[in-house]
Amino acid sequence: MQLVEIKNQREWEEYLTQCERKTFLQTWQWGEFQKSLSKGIKRMAVFLNSQLLGVALCVKESTRFEKYIYCPRGPLLIKDSIRNYTQVLGALKEYWENKSVGSIKVDPAFLQGSDIAKVPDQLGFKHSINSVQSENNWMIDLVGSNEEDLFVWCKENGMSKNYSTYIRRARKKGVEILFSKERKDWDLFHTYLKLSGRRKGFSVKSKDYFLNMWKYLGSSDDILRLGIARKDDKILAMILIAIDDNEVSALYSAQTDSENNLRAPMLLRWECMLLGQRESVNRFNNWGVLPDEKYKEGNLGYGYSQYKKGFGGYLENIERTYEYAYRKPPHLLQRLYDRYIKIRYYRFR
Repeated sequence: MQLVEIKNQREWEEYLTQCERKTFLQTWQWGEFQKSLSKGIKRMAVFLNSQLLGVALCVKESTRFEKYIYCPRGPLLIKDSIRNYTQVLGALKEYWENKSVGSIKVDPAFLQGSDIAKVPDQLGFKHSINSVQSENNWMIDLVGSNEEDLFVWCKENGMSKNYSTYIRRARKKGVEILFSKERKDWDLFHTYLKLSGRRKGFSVKSKDYFLNMWKYLGSSDDILRLGIARKDDKILAMILIAIDDNEVSALYSAQTDSENNLRAPMLLRWECMLLGQRESVNRFNNWGVLPDEKYKEGNLGYGYSQYKKGFGGYLENIERTYEYAYRKPPHLLQRLYDRYIKIRYYRFR
């Protein structure tokens, strides 16, 4: 086994194209974005007898208790097999053991309960208290070649009976959709996102965070797209999506609570699906919803889960983040703190 740090963008992207799974969280640009946040990164390729097995963007993170390595939605494998995953993850675990970090976290997008998802457990990893990426995602297959094809699939897969009417009505009432690369619109997006956060009780990262995302993934590349719904030059809703080879992911959304009867956020999200369909992307990831056992009226997450499920689709449960501790005393303190965060903020999930 051999681990090699990759420092050339073309070489990294060539390796990524060979992997079965793709994700914007392992792209060269996402690594550059993490560096802009003053985080250390290493792009690692794992070989066996000169044969590439997989790659992993490793990000150095810090908390009050420890420094750790995080591999977002990775490692990625040339072939998603138990053997490959065991070899690649074992090599990464061994590599970081003596590199002055307290633990390593991995977050591959394997389905809960699948045999391959259990590999970290067999290597001594434990599930994290809280997931880093969303683990209960609402998915829509972007089938067909036009809007009617997609409507048919969504209706066959549980689309709420009024959604298609609301979407068409929003267009008729003059709601326009556009996708912007302009910095001024990203400034506005952060403003509206903060307002939404105050109304709905969630925290929002700094403006610099989003402007760095724009710089590295949105201004010149098409990985991130900023969608805007407006009428008569008045912004009604905004959404930030990421597009890779296989998936469109809805990352952040904000609305102004102006002219709610127009259903502009619904049309905007639908147009993001149509954008993915036009670009031959396979699926739309509506991001996190409540798991079935917690999908009940009265739960804090019921409203947004019901809204996302209203488009039709299916639930995909992803195996929770795994972590391996090299230095157990500080890591135990971190897990106790993570437990506190879960109880205080995420009990409803």
